[in-house]
Amino acid sequence: MLLRNYDFFDIYAILLEFRQNPDAPYNLDVIGCVRDVLSEPQRSNCVETNIIRKALKNINMLDRERFAWVYVDNIYTYYGIGSIEDDFCYRFLHRAFEELFLCAEKKEFERLEDLADALHNIPIYIGKGCKNLKKSAKVEFSYYNKKYKVNLWEIFTSEK
Repeated sequence: MLLRNYDFFDIYAILLEFRQNPDAPYNLDVIGCVRDVLSEPQRSNCVETNIIRKALKNINMLDRERFAWVYVDNIYTYYGIGSIEDDFCYRFLHRAFEELFLCAEKKEFERLEDLADALHNIPIYIGKGCKNLKKSAKVEFSYYNKKYKVNLWEIFTSEK
């Protein structure tokens, strides 16, 4: 599924929510929902709008106050709208959301909060067409990598 840059900005908002409320009861559903959207193949040349928002609307237990923005569609009125066609970005974020899912599933809320903090700017970089995602991501991941003794870039870019 091709997402528009604004869908990536919505993913940014979701990551902020995980960072602020890592133990929210709906996090597992939200993470799974986004992960599923990121893994869905492109089936046509038609690019839909508000894909992330439409998917999240189907979550019954979603906090309507915290996710009020989900219930308002973006209306695109200027040229700066674009579709992101880089498969690497989708695979990268899909792997990141798999890791978030594991944290939520294991109820490792501090780790979920730290991972969301490490990831939250990545969708912005993708949505704005960052020229060096690897360099930017490594800066964002430095605290998490040091704290948990891992290399998120390698985890998210390695073949499973």
